[in-house]
Parts: sequence; structure tokens; C-alpha cells
Amino acid sequence: RFRCGTREVLASPGSFVFLPRGVPHGFVVEGDEPAHILTLMTPGGGERYFIDAGRTPDGPGLPPPGPLDIETYKRVATRFDAEIVGPPLRPQG
Repeated sequence: RFRCGTREVLASPGSFVFLPRGVPHGFVVEGDEPAHILTLMTPGGGERYFIDAGRTPDGPGLPPPGPLDIETYKRVATRFDAEIVGPPLRPQG
């Protein structure tokens, strides 16, 4: 489920969701299956946010799911002229 401004979109496999710069947006994965999300950002360089704000895995593959580190996300966002706002989306149901 994605939120862009005041609008919410329930995205299914194969969906495309546009989240423009300057509009508060976010997403939450709902259900029992992991999500695979392809993010395209222009201009380039914004992908570094995910690297800088993310966690390093202990071994091969992705790190295991863990709690959100909102303070780190906020601190790193300032380097990308972005701002973390509002509470994160929570799964419904």
C-alpha cells in the first residue's frame, strides 16, 4: 500500500506507482509474502539514501527484517534534501 500526499494506492504485482518529489509519500508491505520493489529515481544519486540509511547484512543476502530506525532515516534524509514526515504507514487489518 502506497501513500502519496493524501491519496492511497493498493498496488498489486506489476503495478506502477509514481511518487513525485516534493510530495510526502511512503509505503508498507501488507501480507505474509515479501515484496520486490523496483525504484527508479531521477536525477541519479538518490539511490545512495537507501545504502546510507540501510543496514549492512551479516552474511550473504539481505539483512533480516527489523524495527524501523526513524532517527537514522531522518538524519540521512537531510543529506539528500529530503525530510521524513509523519508516522510510518502501518499494515491494515
